[in-house]
Amino acid sequence: MKFAAVLFTLVILTTPVLAFEIEEIGTIQATFDGESIAQPTVLARDKDQESATAFLMHPGAGFSSFSLAGYSRDNKRLGIEVTYMTEKPGPQTAPVSLTITYSPQGKAAHWTSEEAPTPASISFTTLEADDKVGRAVGGFVAVLCFSENYESGADSGNCRPIEGSFDTKLFVE
Repeated sequence: MKFAAVLFTLVILTTPVLAFEIEEIGTIQATFDGESIAQPTVLARDKDQESATAFLMHPGAGFSSFSLAGYSRDNKRLGIEVTYMTEKPGPQTAPVSLTITYSPQGKAAHWTSEEAPTPASISFTTLEADDKVGRAVGGFVAVLCFSENYESGADSGNCRPIEGSFDTKLFVE
């Protein structure tokens, strides 16, 4: 699941902008190691195809996942992936897993909460969705550790704090 979200984000962010109509649907903001990050979440349209960087997926079998990725023309990527053991998560639903990633150069080298010395946390003031659209508002705190690429593990000796918030429309898949 995480690989699919990373692949989607890479495709959206590395495809020429002229091929898509981009509509901002929200924001994700954070402070990472003293750096302020502010990125919109977007809905990208290409003819009759639409892809959002904020979505709630219901694959069935009692699970769902929330995915949020910021969009940046300089290819910096800030993303949140949350898995739930319910098909209808709400603001108080405890996640089964949570991963926060940040790629400041827009390349495979990135910072991740996976294998960090302390677990990431997320809170929602709003997490709601009908069959097609919804809204997510909340915040997150984590320690991110450096990873050379998506296949290698994170270096737990090279970690930095991140704290942020988000407010976005989301689409249901």
